[in-house]
Amino acid sequence: MKKKLNVFCVLLLVLKAAQIIIGNVMGFGENVQAFQQGWEDGINAPATTASGFGYELAMVSLGLACLFLVIRSLIAFVRFILNVNRDKVFVWENVPLLRWTGWGLLSSTVIVVVYNLLEHIPIDKIYNDTMDDFIFSVFCLLMAEVFVIGLKLKEEQDLTI
Repeated sequence: MKKKLNVFCVLLLVLKAAQIIIGNVMGFGENVQAFQQGWEDGINAPATTASGFGYELAMVSLGLACLFLVIRSLIAFVRFILNVNRDKVFVWENVPLLRWTGWGLLSSTVIVVVYNLLEHIPIDKIYNDTMDDFIFSVFCLLMAEVFVIGLKLKEEQDLTI
């Protein structure tokens, strides 16, 4: 059972890493052109107003919050995988790790959706870009709750003669 769980966890981690890498590589050329265009527009634009600065500050804050949540979720998931490798599968320590992974990814997905809505990105593109993250986060939360139920049943079994 440990090998199956370990394989699934590593597979999820590899697929998530591949999604991030491929998504960034595929959009790399597009991002460079958009950056250059934004740089030129910024040089030629008049001085920004306080509301423009506030909007930009809010966008940067959303981006940093999203980055923090994704990194924290990734660290929690890697710690979960390491626990599985150390034969600590059904222990209470794994429940918060799975919850951190699930809630962190869910929160970052919501932040990305809000950011894209504020940037007037079409809804279908937002859906295509964020639905797999949403599903993975809900899956992690579901796994955490299954672990809680399993641990409670294990404790009841241990108390039974």
